[in-house]
Amino acid sequence: MGAALLVLSAAIITIRDLVSRQQFSVMIDLQIYRWGGKLARHSGDLYTGKFPHTEPYHLLFTYPPIAALIFAALSAIPLVVLDWLALVASIAALAGTLWLTWGALGYQRSAGRVAVTLTMAGLTLWLGPVQQTLSFGQINLILMLVIVADLGLPDTNRAKGIGVGLAAGFKLTPLIFVAYLLFTRRFRAAAVSLATFALTIVVSFVVLPTQSRRYWINGLFLNSHRAGSNEAVTNQSLNGALTRLTGSVATAHPYWLAASAVIGLGGLLLAARASRQGREMLGILTCALTGLLISPISWVHHWVWIAPALVVAADMAVRARAPGAGRLLSGEGSSPWRWAAWVGVAAIAVPFFFLPPALVPRGTIRDISRHPAPLLTGNLYVISGLVLLCLAGLIILRPPRVRLGPLPVPPGRVPHSAGARTPPA
Repeated sequence: MGAALLVLSAAIITIRDLVSRQQFSVMIDLQIYRWGGKLARHSGDLYTGKFPHTEPYHLLFTYPPIAALIFAALSAIPLVVLDWLALVASIAALAGTLWLTWGALGYQRSAGRVAVTLTMAGLTLWLGPVQQTLSFGQINLILMLVIVADLGLPDTNRAKGIGVGLAAGFKLTPLIFVAYLLFTRRFRAAAVSLATFALTIVVSFVVLPTQSRRYWINGLFLNSHRAGSNEAVTNQSLNGALTRLTGSVATAHPYWLAASAVIGLGGLLLAARASRQGREMLGILTCALTGLLISPISWVHHWVWIAPALVVAADMAVRARAPGAGRLLSGEGSSPWRWAAWVGVAAIAVPFFFLPPALVPRGTIRDISRHPAPLLTGNLYVISGLVLLCLAGLIILRPPRVRLGPLPVPPGRVPHSAGARTPPA
């Protein structure tokens, strides 16, 4: 049943995209990756050239030089083949991340876990960030899998941290997970991450010295404007929301710095506390959410982390169904608490089945800031993310007095079997 749902969802989304796409939007980001790889192969200029045939958008290659080297190895593959490879790899990465998430929550390997993973993958394919990732040919789902797999390794594993370092070298935003490792006092894994990240820079200087100097030494990596418009509704970060509220990037900048400092520190402290409580996946997701909010730019497709977040929310709802749990918490039967838990899961999911740009009439930032309704819909993910961070804080700071089931245990600290459960039917 789960496999059928996943295949059906993937088929419908693929056919719909093939029918409705214009030439410009056909996996446009994958085309830019391939173009950057070709430039790297032929010693071209990665950071001043504009991707052809995209006027008036003038899209640029914005990734670190090491990414161009990886794309260089893929650039020889025909685009139509690369499109299908990217699609299959991304869907597999989504399913793989959900599988690992259930495992981190303490569920044993079983047919039930396979079924519920495939079912959740089929459902989460319809999330706005996931659909946009697939449509653009983005790499967010693959990077998410690498990070979750790496952080899920036992703390005794000497390779722990390599995945985070590689992901950060490829796309700088995963650096927040290095901070997460430091806050959780896993100093060896943090050092491995930083060493791996540094190695990606060294390799890029050896192979692409001119482009690496331009990117790293000349400070190109600090220029978020190269990636696109900060005030665009497609930017669902605090920086984007504040820019839309205040009317300009310059006016919003000090407010963004202050808000990012508070939310960044608070989010990392919450994530570290969740890890100490044995809720490792909740800690990872709290860290990811913090990163999405404080990053200068968090495009809609960066919010794919909502997929494993829904798994964690569903797990909490499932454990709320434990016999007698509702009676103990509410003084009534378990049914009201069970229904409330699932309503909460639905409330978390609903905003992310929409795309904020599709909810806001096209116009300048002044057009948006003059109308309250577009301000809400245009900042949908930011508002939802802040609500989710507050909910995570309530859960982490005030864990339930009545344990609704065995809490998940982080691998490498307590034997994984101690928290093993059978997935819900």
